[in-house]
Amino acid sequence: MKKIVLNIIIILFYGCSSSYGDENEKKIEKQIPVRTKVLMPKKYVKEIKGTGKIKSAQQANLMFEVPGKIVSVNCKIGDYLEKGDIIASLKNDVYKAKFQLAENALNKANRDLKNIERLFKSNAVSEDEYLNAKLGQNNAKSNFITAKYAFESTDLIAPFSGTVTHINLQIGELFSPAPVPLPPVIISKMDDLQLEANISSKEIMSFKNGQKATIKYPESNTNIELSGVISEVGYVPLTMSNSYKINIDIQNPNEKLRLGMMMNFSVEVSEADSVYMISNRFILQEKNNQFIWSISNDKPKKVYVKISELINDKMIVVGDLYPGIEIITDGLRRVEKESKLRVIE
Repeated sequence: MKKIVLNIIIILFYGCSSSYGDENEKKIEKQIPVRTKVLMPKKYVKEIKGTGKIKSAQQANLMFEVPGKIVSVNCKIGDYLEKGDIIASLKNDVYKAKFQLAENALNKANRDLKNIERLFKSNAVSEDEYLNAKLGQNNAKSNFITAKYAFESTDLIAPFSGTVTHINLQIGELFSPAPVPLPPVIISKMDDLQLEANISSKEIMSFKNGQKATIKYPESNTNIELSGVISEVGYVPLTMSNSYKINIDIQNPNEKLRLGMMMNFSVEVSEADSVYMISNRFILQEKNNQFIWSISNDKPKKVYVKISELINDKMIVVGDLYPGIEIITDGLRRVEKESKLRVIE
């Protein structure tokens, strides 16, 4: 009899224990495990990055304006020239002779006009003779200007001080002015360089003259940074494109820079002292609204937000947010309004 009673007690004990375990397990199941983070406002600087090409702010493509035989070439690539230096010369004896002849003809035409003008005032010659003399003087003057210009054009002269960045002239070869893909001589101011870049129509409104830029070499192993200032922002899109041109003046160029080099740049176009930035995966959709889950006393709360700007995989959001608000980052898709939450590490 005692054995039967003992068995009944053991059965009841295990039954109660099982019932308590089931209830405790259900209680744990009802608590949704989540991870959270504390959200604090941050200072945000909007930065636009891009790639541009080095060019000279002042560059001249030069060639002789008259045909002839090249008799001297006075410089090579990399040479620095002062304004007025002679780069190369053509054989000029024929042009010199034509110039001298035109000069003598102009002097004679000037003397003839003075004589005719004096006689015309004394009514010794007709008005037609006077006008013919004046016309002859004008023709002689025009021939003189043309001959003088051709004679002076036999010397190719540096229009400003700069560096010879391209030259393709050989002594003894015949030169004839004609359209060519690359001019015979290019002079560039290598101490006044710019970075030229194309900006999309979506971003061009963020740029303005005077903004500061940081310029870097594309190579990851180069830590050299150059400073720049935007000096030109395009108003007309480039041909067959929705892009606009900007020029950035390089403030501290160095001898390593070459025309045509590709460089990376970044420009700070705006900044905000206090913004909330979160990953886009923390934001959920509810019809036409977007929200995040916050947590307080292990209870969830919807906080409706609007996306202000997308930056890579993060978003700047505005809404009923405050410094120190705790938001749910993991497990948020299982959360409902009445859910009981359990924060885990």
